[in-house]
Amino acid sequence: MNREQAQERIDELRGFYSHLASFAAVNIFLMILNLSTSPGHWWFLYSLGGWGIGLFCHAFSVFFSDAKWEERKMQELTGWTTTQEEIDRLAERTDTLVRILSSVDWKAIDPELLQSKENLLNAQARMSGEAANDESKAEVIKELEKLEAFVTSSKFDYYEKAANPGNNQS
Repeated sequence: MNREQAQERIDELRGFYSHLASFAAVNIFLMILNLSTSPGHWWFLYSLGGWGIGLFCHAFSVFFSDAKWEERKMQELTGWTTTQEEIDRLAERTDTLVRILSSVDWKAIDPELLQSKENLLNAQARMSGEAANDESKAEVIKELEKLEAFVTSSKFDYYEKAANPGNNQS
């Protein structure tokens, strides 16, 4: 949950608890008024029951209904299954790899890897904004997996040492 979503949730809870406090205060007042003016007829129960139904519905929407139904419906109607959280995670992974790959002159060492970096940046650009779709997500994942496999391999260590010969103190 990001900060904006957390703030929305806090606002929902604040709204419900304000509703609950109003419900309790007004209905206690009406009960006291009813019992002091006409104790034989409990008319405050009508207000209590009607408003109670509204409060129940509010509680259900805040605590029991799924707040992401709009997002799911949008995905269902558009055919997209990529969520903003997935896009954010992919963007973070992409940025990390691009930083690693930008630290060395890979063009001189492995031009194929440089092309993978360019493919990754292009796919990432297509994923941002409203152009995000499953095809661009799959392309980013493919390039990420390729680059992550390389960065975690022994070949990466060898290339990094070869690219920075002044740093080798063997």
